[in-house]
Amino acid sequence: MNTKAKSIVFFGVLIGVAALLWGVVRNEANPAQVTYSQFLEQVQAGQVSKAVVAAAPTGANAVTYNLKDGSQAHTMVPSDYRDVLEAMQQKMVNIEIRDASTQWIRVLLNASPFLVLLGFWVFMMNRMKSTPASK
Repeated sequence: MNTKAKSIVFFGVLIGVAALLWGVVRNEANPAQVTYSQFLEQVQAGQVSKAVVAAAPTGANAVTYNLKDGSQAHTMVPSDYRDVLEAMQQKMVNIEIRDASTQWIRVLLNASPFLVLLGFWVFMMNRMKSTPASK
């Protein structure tokens, strides 16, 4: 690999690391984690304005919701969430149901720092292999 190609790869990795760092800093604010009971209380009190349910084929379903005061929270509901859905409909909560299997992008974003580190390590190993050893 010639010097120009090595420089292109190095700056490509550098740009990738900068983009990942920007993404992490931008998504710094994580929603508060609440219990299922607290979520039900908030729904029944009319505090919830919007809820996004990530419906999984098995197990519990993740719910990210917005309160009327503007804050955001996250909880898990059981796989049979008909009661919660009915309570939200009675309180006129804006409900969005998404397929949880389409959330592979989030997994890829979470794994990306490790992938970048692995790529940088491979790059440095190849670079060390191509330089002559000093005696």
